[in-house]
Amino acid sequence: MNLLENDALCCDKLIELYHERIERENRNVIRVRKFYHNDDDFNALMEKITQKDYDRFQKLLSEGKSTKNPWRILYVILEIVMEEGQDIPPFDTLTKMLPSRSILYRGWTFSWVHGEGTLISIYNPTNELVYRF
Repeated sequence: MNLLENDALCCDKLIELYHERIERENRNVIRVRKFYHNDDDFNALMEKITQKDYDRFQKLLSEGKSTKNPWRILYVILEIVMEEGQDIPPFDTLTKMLPSRSILYRGWTFSWVHGEGTLISIYNPTNELVYRF
């Protein structure tokens, strides 16, 4: 087998792995969407997710453990928000001062602020900051 054939096999494998990843992500989105059908269901889901995620990370921090790239349902919600939500203009000092994107989805505001990293903030329908990471 020559070098060109090796490169083609490697490329084929990468494409196959990419398609598997996309399929897995699509299945996750479908699973998450089954948890809510209206704004009230989404509110309850978001409250549960943010509290569970907060508790999990507090436990990891208190035990001195770390986890590498955990699958978190919150990431799937963020994907849905970016796909289906409505972009809104910057709404506070932070989002006005730095490059940012804010999205309204089912009454909740999701904000990505980019600086030396990315800060993600989630505001409930009463515009109360409920989660930031």
